Amino acid sequence: MYVYVFTCRPVRMDNGGLRSKVFVSCGQHGAEERQIARDVCGLLRARGFNVYLAIDAQTILEINEGIVRELKNSDCYLLVNFRRDALGNGFRGSLFSNQEFAIAYALGFRRLLVVNQEGVLPEGMLRYVGINTERFCGQADCCAVVGRALDRATWQPDYSRRLTAGELRLSPIMPPTQYGNLVGRFLYLDIRNDRPDIAALECTARLFAYAPAGRPLHLSRIRSPLKATGRPGFSHTIFPRSHEAFDLLCVGVNGPGLKREARVYLNSALDVSPLPDLGIAKGTWILQYQFFAIEFPILTVTVELSRGEHLDADARILEQGVA
Repeated sequence: MYVYVFTCRPVRMDNGGLRSKVFVSCGQHGAEERQIARDVCGLLRARGFNVYLAIDAQTILEINEGIVRELKNSDCYLLVNFRRDALGNGFRGSLFSNQEFAIAYALGFRRLLVVNQEGVLPEGMLRYVGINTERFCGQADCCAVVGRALDRATWQPDYSRRLTAGELRLSPIMPPTQYGNLVGRFLYLDIRNDRPDIAALECTARLFAYAPAGRPLHLSRIRSPLKATGRPGFSHTIFPRSHEAFDLLCVGVNGPGLKREARVYLNSALDVSPLPDLGIAKGTWILQYQFFAIEFPILTVTVELSRGEHLDADARILEQGVA
């Protein structure tokens, strides 16, 4: 069985922090709405945000592969809700934008802003969500209204609802590292929680899939949680604005001494003997890891591992994003 996981490379700020990504749901019917969409995106970029502007999707496939994926990989949601069909006492808002708002709400966004055009009635999910932003009339005042809404909401570009991968590092060849029966070089990865408000509780990791470079990834047979580096367990609490590390793998031997041929093992909760290796021979391999925490989207990190003779190895992060 072959699997393909599509990920998005997050954008880093010059100071090393994650640049917050805003999903903008803004109608684009006609020249005026398209100009407003460009102006709103320009305003957000000028404030330091990364921006995704949603376009109308017509099929379930387009929604799944575009809208949902981008929503999962965004930190904030902004709806600029234009008037549509005239009703007896006002106007209907954008149906498609209402659908995007419902998806964002279901995905657990904590930062959502809705800015309505004058006359739009609260319908669908918007009927049950408190909206205290001022309304706009048209192109002349929309950006100013959005800007004031951002100021009141105190959105900052260093906020992220996602976990992110930090430093990837191999332990030295000499002296070798030992944990339990595993002896050799351990590959560690820091997982960052850049949110200022909540801790990432019960953060756990697993090897999801791997294969030689250039070949389709296959699911890992070992699905047990990976060792939490520096503590006797397999999960971390990652406090706000902090990070913790996981043991991604070990290039070495299972048992004392390093004279035997080195193999690649997982330091995981798998409780079997003898411990199976991953079958990773010399050459370049692609490994895909997943990280889970309460109230956080699943983080997927793709790592390239290059193996040489015995303990000779190197690794780098290829990409990261949400599943």
